[in-house]
Amino acid sequence: MSLKTLCLIPVVAVLLSACAGPVPKADPGDAWIGLKEETPNDLMAERVDGKRVDDGRFFEVTPGDHRLDVTLFEEPSGDDNQQDCQGRVEYRHFKAGEHYTLVESSLGTAVRAALMDGHGKEVAATQDFSCMPG
Repeated sequence: MSLKTLCLIPVVAVLLSACAGPVPKADPGDAWIGLKEETPNDLMAERVDGKRVDDGRFFEVTPGDHRLDVTLFEEPSGDDNQQDCQGRVEYRHFKAGEHYTLVESSLGTAVRAALMDGHGKEVAATQDFSCMPG
């Protein structure tokens, strides 16, 4: 291993640990949307109303009407071919201080996500995700 490679390892470790840091406290003036995926998949926040989000682990939006774009990195069972799937959910009634969860689920080749309010009621959902080999 070269000296250059040895010097890069701590930098990469610091960058990766920064990504996995604690999720910031929710702003009570905004709606908070957490993400929940099925194992071994990874669901990442991408955009709110077309603008990129700073942290792919959650969404935080002002009250009202918003479009949320997510990417699902799907790991098919018994297969090494990861798929990258794009999904979108639109909801008009986000409320300040409310905690929502975007829950991914798969049935066969169909992948979708349901937006659940703080009481566990489905309030919106994506249609099937658009998937491409990763």
